[in-house]
Amino acid sequence: MSAPSPLHATRAEAEAAYRQVLWTIIGHGIFFVVCCVVAVLARRMFKMPPALLTVAFFVALGLFGGDLWRFIRCRRSRQRWREKEGG
Repeated sequence: MSAPSPLHATRAEAEAAYRQVLWTIIGHGIFFVVCCVVAVLARRMFKMPPALLTVAFFVALGLFGGDLWRFIRCRRSRQRWREKEGG
């Protein structure tokens, strides 16, 4: 068993940070789906190349990469606290 991450001092802080970041990720996911739908419609209407969706994916990854990394860190911190406290 490893010690909890220094990112969060208590389990309650880890849980709260995880919930907040989870909702952020869900919001980003909804925004990404909407952007993809708009890109598909624009591609069909204006006969644009299929690579438009790839561009949308990489732009979203670049914009939301920091939040994805924060989500992974918070999830690990939360798991460590649960392992430490046994549940």
